[in-house]
Amino acid sequence: MPRQQEEKKIPVAKVVLTALGCFALVALLIFSNAQQLQISNEIAEKQKKLQDLQSENVRMQSQIAGQTSSKNIQEYAENVLGMHMIDSSQIEYVQIQTDDVVEIPEEDQNIFVRIKNGFDDFVEYLRG
Repeated sequence: MPRQQEEKKIPVAKVVLTALGCFALVALLIFSNAQQLQISNEIAEKQKKLQDLQSENVRMQSQIAGQTSSKNIQEYAENVLGMHMIDSSQIEYVQIQTDDVVEIPEEDQNIFVRIKNGFDDFVEYLRG
């Protein structure tokens, strides 16, 4: 019987190593969860910042649209630039007496362009 008791005893080193292994796994699990929580928080912050920027963009687009309305442009032209709306007494019609023909002067061509055009005309003639 003394032999059976010796076989059942587990060495202390194995127990210590197993405990250290379990402790390391638990520590890694906690570290992993902490990392995941930190990344989730960063994502939430970035999403909130994105929503804030998108709403700011909508506000600015509305502001630009309001400033570029025809009414605001007209008020700016009248008040700041001193412009006024044109009335019918200010309109003058001008009648021009010219022919309805447009003349395009022929360009001066150098010798190489003339040779190329002549060759192109000859090729056109041969093709029919």
